[in-house]
Amino acid sequence: MAAQARNQCLASQEPLENILEENTDEDIAAPEPTLLGSPSIESTFQNEISNLELRNALLALARMTTPQTKKKNRAIKEPDPFSGGSPDELRAFIFQYQIYFRACEGEFVEDSEKIFFAISYLRGIALDYFEPFINEPDPNQNPDFLEHWPAFVQQLSNVFGSYSPKDDDEDAIVAIPFPNEGKATDYFIRFAKYQNRIRWDDQSLRKVVKDAVPARISDELRYSKEDLSSFEGYKRAVLRIDNNYWRQVQDKKNKIRMARTLQQHIPRALKADTTSNPSDGRYGTMEQTMREKPKPGKPANWPQTIEPPKPTTSILGLDGKLTVAERTRRMTLGLCLRCGQSRHLA
Repeated sequence: MAAQARNQCLASQEPLENILEENTDEDIAAPEPTLLGSPSIESTFQNEISNLELRNALLALARMTTPQTKKKNRAIKEPDPFSGGSPDELRAFIFQYQIYFRACEGEFVEDSEKIFFAISYLRGIALDYFEPFINEPDPNQNPDFLEHWPAFVQQLSNVFGSYSPKDDDEDAIVAIPFPNEGKATDYFIRFAKYQNRIRWDDQSLRKVVKDAVPARISDELRYSKEDLSSFEGYKRAVLRIDNNYWRQVQDKKNKIRMARTLQQHIPRALKADTTSNPSDGRYGTMEQTMREKPKPGKPANWPQTIEPPKPTTSILGLDGKLTVAERTRRMTLGLCLRCGQSRHLA
């Protein structure tokens, strides 16, 4: 049965597993009824057991050798071209390829495939540099930067990178401005970019941050409970104070927005007709009610404009209080007993 299944599989290119399942019923048939204890019964059972073992072994082998469908990679953004610009652009170019090769692992088996794929994204003077090595190669020379990816990265750095990258990183981390209108998180993200390169000690990093923070943060650090003697403690304190500052700014904006909304709706409510029955003329609008009814505590014939008397010493007694006549006059005219002006009482 095994030879027959193998020949059928080779002739028809059909999976071995399907062929074995089709031939199972006819190959492993039930034995014909014979007398108990006869030699034919024993030989039939032995053949049946051997066929079952062989079939199970072939099925297991077929499942092991069945090709598995490869999962398709998600759409990965291709790296940006590099035209020989600044060292920062070169670093971004190399970093993008490291991400791309890891995401598409398996597509680039040899380093030479990675190198020529990266060269295809070079532009301008960067492409001109590698053109002679590809179009007119020297038979006596075999540059390793066309065969090994680390050598290719090093060659790019030597030609288009910085002459003193460590000095450039040290100057860059000191020159990072703290955003006055931004958050401290943006500053520390840029700070960490150079922090991992220069490998400064804890106190040097703390000194850089201390000199960069604005007064709105440094003034609040004196009340901080964090350990300000270390870089990490100083960083946590700066982030906390900055978050509180921007939370207060947002709260003020929300209050101003709410006040403006109320100012827009209050005049409409005053002008709206509050009468329950418009046909009934007993009630008017709120403005009419306020205009017709005098305020409580004031006489109905209260004059609209009253010039307050000029303060003189004659209205005060020896004890420094209003005289009886002045007090009576102000109460009659509805003037303030304190300042002598109209439209309010005290």
